[in-house]
Amino acid sequence: MDALERIGFDRLGLVVTPPSAATRAVSAPLLAEFAHVGVRFTNPEEITDGLAGPHHELIAHVRAKRGGHGTYAPLFRGFPEKLPQFDDAVLRFVVARLRLLDCDATQQEWERALDFSRFGWWPASSIPQDSERADADRRAQEMLPGDSRIEWITARLVPADELEARLRDWMRDCFGSAASLREDVRSDLGVLVARLGADAVELSEVRFRENRTLLLELLWASDRGRLPYTGATPDDLLRLFAGLTGGDVSLTAPIRYPRLSRADRRIVVNTLETSDRLGDVFRRRGLWLAIDRGLHSGEFRAPRVRETFALLRRTRHDYTSFPSRFERALVGDHTTAVRLAATESPGLLGRGLRRLAALAVGQEQQDALVAALSEAAERIPLRVLLAAGAQLADNGKTYPRVVFGKDGSALPIVRPPGHLSVPKEFRTRLLDALDAAVDARIAAKGDWSAETVHVAPGLDRLLLPDQLRATAQGLVQVERGSRLPVGEAAVVRLFVHWREAGETSDLDLSCIALDAGFQAAGQVSWTNLSNGAMTHSGDLTSAPDGAEEFLDIDMAKATRIARKRGWRYLVPVIFRYAGPPFAALAEAYTGWMLRDDATSRNKVFDPATVANAFALTGGRRYAVPMLLDLETREVLYVDLYLGGEPQSRVERDGRDIATLVSAVAARRDTKVSVAALAMRHARVRGAGLVDDPAQATITFGTGTDCTYDALRPEKLLADLL
Repeated sequence: MDALERIGFDRLGLVVTPPSAATRAVSAPLLAEFAHVGVRFTNPEEITDGLAGPHHELIAHVRAKRGGHGTYAPLFRGFPEKLPQFDDAVLRFVVARLRLLDCDATQQEWERALDFSRFGWWPASSIPQDSERADADRRAQEMLPGDSRIEWITARLVPADELEARLRDWMRDCFGSAASLREDVRSDLGVLVARLGADAVELSEVRFRENRTLLLELLWASDRGRLPYTGATPDDLLRLFAGLTGGDVSLTAPIRYPRLSRADRRIVVNTLETSDRLGDVFRRRGLWLAIDRGLHSGEFRAPRVRETFALLRRTRHDYTSFPSRFERALVGDHTTAVRLAATESPGLLGRGLRRLAALAVGQEQQDALVAALSEAAERIPLRVLLAAGAQLADNGKTYPRVVFGKDGSALPIVRPPGHLSVPKEFRTRLLDALDAAVDARIAAKGDWSAETVHVAPGLDRLLLPDQLRATAQGLVQVERGSRLPVGEAAVVRLFVHWREAGETSDLDLSCIALDAGFQAAGQVSWTNLSNGAMTHSGDLTSAPDGAEEFLDIDMAKATRIARKRGWRYLVPVIFRYAGPPFAALAEAYTGWMLRDDATSRNKVFDPATVANAFALTGGRRYAVPMLLDLETREVLYVDLYLGGEPQSRVERDGRDIATLVSAVAARRDTKVSVAALAMRHARVRGAGLVDDPAQATITFGTGTDCTYDALRPEKLLADLL
């Protein structure tokens, strides 16, 4: 499968159909094979016989995206109807040890000693995988039919030239995105720049600093001679150096200078020479003085650079960093600090607006902050203005909160309600200034008075993405705290699959029940295989050939039991009980299926029923992919990786998980929704709203046929922020 075709399918839902004849005898079976893995086409009449053959690779790719790496089988052959009548891991080990008293048991003897199946017990936990039995179970699974339910991936058949044109547009949208990009998207952009070039992308149109750095890194690898003509700034070059050496492109930590040939140094010096922001070297004087020692700028014909660096060595126009000067000013003179931020770092003024507002004392300081905000608003990114408005509107009511690292790790922020609250009248003035600034920025994006807009129901449940780089690489791409409906599925089947790369590993799938206040109210795991609404498939402690665990949630039973026991939320967790980190495993995937008939009569894993699946990564102790809200029948995206003690398990770590999950669920109170942004653009730009998408010229929804697909947000983030 060609790389461009793979990217076209993953990012745009496009499938290339080679030019050839189209016959019913070929096209009908092809469409049926795609439907078998949950792919359907908006224009099936365009399919050609040329797709026969190449379609096998695409179908294999779809299976892999949906978690279908290899074949799956449960530990219990009768799962989910037949479970052990009794299973107590500790008691079983004690009795097994008595069976083997006074002898040094082999591994095989231990397995036999632990098997009490003829007594109604089962080796459900704390035993290695039986490879021979697992192979037999997988072969038996292949003979079973799939589930009747299908979670569709909708695609469109296109010729090859249209695919390339659409990919160029997508590449431009990605680089123009006003938020970070997921690692898999960044990787795909690298392929596209290498294959299609980057002529369609202007650095001046790339606003987000991580995306600017990515573009410069890709140009450095493929066409570095173009750098002097891009308009790159000195800070862009520093971030490029950070990116090339594995440093932090935020420049908040020291960076290393990469090894450069003389030709490379000439390119860097020429880029500085042509930059209209050359004076910015004074903002990071120490860094540039250190770099100049390796750059040897005096060797090249670059009079502006030579003159600037000579002055840099003689004087300290910016002898301290901005953050240091800002914090010192904030302690001594609030108004001076605000003016400093408005002049030198408008983004910081926007990001720290609620804190600055809470610290403002008296009318003079409040007036100065409102004036500074109005003055600097046009230089503050629109997404920052929107976030500042949401934070001010919440006004410290929502705690705990959570922040995410680039690796998906989470840090809770626990404060008393009302922390950094702002007086009502002052808050109203700031919100008015923010609203005026946001409306002005949106109006500047163009007139929509001739357009009609449709905003699909449910987009108020999807939060505007702002940090996709740290999110999991799943089938759908949504911000943490967003909600999507489960629909009418009878059963939600959770799954985890992993395979070792040498060292023995043990992953445990568990599910915690929480009440409406996010307090633990029950659990299902390898220590508690069923509680009436949830059923666990049992535990395996090694996976040399690949192992799976499943957990079924019967939605009807769960809803009934929830009323009796006070449940509201079900939270699946994948614990790394023992063994290497997720990233060190040969394979590690998790996800969930929506099933109509989750019984032993059907395959335990049917890729067409998978609603979402993604790889487990990183070195943390456990992962929390999502939360199931029984009251609203919605999946809330959590996507957390958390630390913990060795041998993590649900009984010990459930409370920490509940705290963080509650913080993710509360993000709806401090974030802007996709629907709110869409409606605001329609209002400010003069568009008419319609209820029927067929009557709209601009549509917002969750499908590839929409103008703005909230599940593929690159275009939305580029055009509307």
